[in-house]
Amino acid sequence: MLNKERLFDEDEMLELMRERFLSSLVSRENYYKQRFKEICFYLKLNPYFNFPALALLEPARSSGEEWEKRKALKEIRDYLQRYEHGAGSIVIFTDSEERLGLLFSWVSRELIESINSKLNGVMPHPVHIGVGRPCSNLADVHLSYRQALAALQDKFYKSDGEVVYYNELIRYQPVGKYPVEKEKELLEFLKHAPSSGEIECAVERFYTHILQYGPVDSKSIYELTIRLLLGLEKRILTDLENVNVYKPCESTAVVQMKSMRQIKAYVTEQLSALREVLLQNEGESHRNIIKKTIQYMEQECQNATLYSVAQKVYMTPTYLSSLFKMNTGKTFIDQLTEIRITKAKEMLKCTHLKNYEVAEKVGYKDSRYFSQIFKKKVGLSPSEYRDSAQ
Repeated sequence: MLNKERLFDEDEMLELMRERFLSSLVSRENYYKQRFKEICFYLKLNPYFNFPALALLEPARSSGEEWEKRKALKEIRDYLQRYEHGAGSIVIFTDSEERLGLLFSWVSRELIESINSKLNGVMPHPVHIGVGRPCSNLADVHLSYRQALAALQDKFYKSDGEVVYYNELIRYQPVGKYPVEKEKELLEFLKHAPSSGEIECAVERFYTHILQYGPVDSKSIYELTIRLLLGLEKRILTDLENVNVYKPCESTAVVQMKSMRQIKAYVTEQLSALREVLLQNEGESHRNIIKKTIQYMEQECQNATLYSVAQKVYMTPTYLSSLFKMNTGKTFIDQLTEIRITKAKEMLKCTHLKNYEVAEKVGYKDSRYFSQIFKKKVGLSPSEYRDSAQ
């Protein structure tokens, strides 16, 4: 009964055993040293493999969900088993970290480029491939595995879907002092940045400075990025109000990013959000200044001038004039004239002051000029308005 209803056929069992053997081989050197040749022949692996080398595959993805990773790897494996594995030119297995490994002969290394091109053409996500150096024999393939792993980790600076060869890796440069001055430059730029597009360019310049002598290890990039964002947040948000809409930098999110491209995009997004907070608070600050300006104009309309009011709100007359026009749509003189005419109308209705006395109290020393302005704004002369009101 068991023979007729086997859980696995012989080919499936052989493939499962071969996968476990290779996974152990690459993680524990010389683990099968005593019976290595015998096991290889049994598993139909040539121990005299012609310059064996290892490649490691990993799907590029923004999500860190394990189920998504396993699903993507299964799709890749199924594709390779259908179109490549049948030819016997590569051996597919999964390592202890659930990365997909490809054992191949170095003389047929063009297969890796071909596989990469095909996978990136049919898979929903780009695929990273790290390739180790060839070994003299299969027993030493763990060395190629470690190199492939190092090459795969170097994808941090690569575009999605590239093949990275260990022998082409560039040595990482040491990180110098944290660029405090560059952070200050970025802060000043942020305060006056005309658009989010300009912020993206500024972020690019910051990291170009960091990498001017060559690539830096990803851990240092994470640390620099977190320090940059926390520093800018502290400098910008400390004295501001209404910052509840801003979502602070998440250190855990930064260290989970897989590429320099993702780091730059995240920093640009955070700085753009900080710029919005600055703009909102700047707008609120401007509104408060205009409100105080109008209060001073109403309280001291008899002697108020652009210069005197600008001093009270700690601004230059030119800037206050521009700010007033931008926020109210009126000039400073137009607003002051409205205030004076409104007060004059009240006095004409409620007091027995003569017209020239009313003019003086609201800031016009020339009563005829006052009458001209009053009639232009109200449609009646001061005397006509007094009569109509009574």
